[in-house]
Amino acid sequence: MKITGAIFDLDGTLIDSMSMWEGFTESFLADFGIEADPTIEETVQAATVPGSIAFFQKHYLPDYSYEELERHIDDKVLSEYSETIPAKHGLKPFLFALRNKGVRMCVATSSPRRYAEAALKRLNLSHYFCCVLSCEDLNTTKASSDIYDRAFDILGTDKATTYIFEDAPYAIRTAKTAGYKVVAIKDSSNEADTDEIKRLSDVYIKDYDDFRGMV
Repeated sequence: MKITGAIFDLDGTLIDSMSMWEGFTESFLADFGIEADPTIEETVQAATVPGSIAFFQKHYLPDYSYEELERHIDDKVLSEYSETIPAKHGLKPFLFALRNKGVRMCVATSSPRRYAEAALKRLNLSHYFCCVLSCEDLNTTKASSDIYDRAFDILGTDKATTYIFEDAPYAIRTAKTAGYKVVAIKDSSNEADTDEIKRLSDVYIKDYDDFRGMV
């Protein structure tokens, strides 16, 4: 399998960050001395971040401004990326092998760039990537191929041998619709969608040890 360029998603693909969100709401409210109803996770998971903050403010923390709660969440999440979240299994030797083969690599994430850069720096992975792109900076989402197209332009590699590494089915679908080849990596957050992910992607792997023998 020939590969000259690789565009990596961050959460659930390079790092095991999705589990961080399990119980995040209860942990957040506990910071303010509040014991939350166990069912609150389901309520908040269906909301946007602004919607979640508005919910917290209305039902639990009326004495705090929206900006104060937003800042607390940002600080809390950033600390996880800076201090705790691990790399996906087999990632480091896989990136080392790609670099030794001359593969150009970059990161294209839906998360804020500062989160990505904090995690990559702590895990000593930054030097593998020529750039880190965030949907936030480009004012887009992965419902559009904009971030992949920008990453591809920066890499300057052949599209036929450039692969996008993703875990989320909607992002895989976007990449495939835009004509990219996709390697899908297993993540616990998307287990219910495994059949669809396998159908959409060019290659499906359980972890990076799975893929090292292919390149």
